Amino acid sequence: MRHNNRFAATNLSDILHQAESVKISGRDRIIIFSDLHMGNGGPTDDFLKNSELFLYVLRHYYLRRRFHLILNGDVEELQKFSLKQVLTRWQPVYDVFHQFNRKKRLFKLLGNHDDGLQFYTPSPGSFKLHEALRLEYKHNNLFVFHGHQASLLYEKFNTLVRFFLRVFANPLHIKNYSVAGDNRKKDRLEKRVYEFARRKKTIALIGHTHRPLFESLSKFETYRRKIEELCREYPHQNKKERRGTRRIIDTLKNELENMHVNKKNYLPSIYDAHLVVPCVFITGIELAGGKISLVHWFNREVSTRYLHDPLVNVERLGSSGYYRAVLKKEPLDYIFTRIELLT
Repeated sequence: MRHNNRFAATNLSDILHQAESVKISGRDRIIIFSDLHMGNGGPTDDFLKNSELFLYVLRHYYLRRRFHLILNGDVEELQKFSLKQVLTRWQPVYDVFHQFNRKKRLFKLLGNHDDGLQFYTPSPGSFKLHEALRLEYKHNNLFVFHGHQASLLYEKFNTLVRFFLRVFANPLHIKNYSVAGDNRKKDRLEKRVYEFARRKKTIALIGHTHRPLFESLSKFETYRRKIEELCREYPHQNKKERRGTRRIIDTLKNELENMHVNKKNYLPSIYDAHLVVPCVFITGIELAGGKISLVHWFNREVSTRYLHDPLVNVERLGSSGYYRAVLKKEPLDYIFTRIELLT
């Protein structure tokens, strides 16, 4: 365990130092997606379920609004499929990637499932490939990388992992040995990233663990902080606003009680039980207007989870059945102030 922690600290430090630096301002718009895991379009292709939604959102929202697109690793699923299969099946997706790239608004980073791409000359799609990016906002850094670089196994022995999956696990339908399917592995890896980002006083934007995270906070702490915020606003509200606030607080109180009873998402923070430093964010993340947002896109025909959630700002994309939910949003200046004062 200690050896893994030392490796992560050294490796991430080297990657941060070598990462291409890109200056951004409050005028820039950036969307960061990771872990598409595009395959052959068959039943074992994890991308298939959300492919129509993803393609529509890129075309009709992010491209039209002049966003930069950062693909933060594991775009292609090369642990299971050949690159030819992926390129053939998902050519419409690559066509949109090319549209971003022609406007010089695409950055493609490598993950542990698509790290073989760097051995193709030129790279598929002729996209420039990055290990990581360092986004400079004022005098602060946002460190964008896939996340597997905090693991000795995936950094040093990923070729052997791929060989095992291709030759044995996948043909025998053995479930992939993946950090995304094991909460303990997720916690350990994210904690290494958290400790590194806190020491460097930077924001780490990663993928890899397949779960949304904002400000390094668990759901329990997020709900508790929201209750405190609503209580501060309550004395200044009119009668109608107070009734709405009471309903929201009652909902959150019930959720907290359920977490306590079920011991799920109950810890104040995944990383630190005493003082939470907001330095880890996991995709999909938007940077726009000097703010950072955790967003979730969904198809109303599949899920209506956020449509009636009083805590979530939801907007419909045109006349489609697709919706954008902003789960959390904060000014970058506020986030970096907390990092500076709490570390």
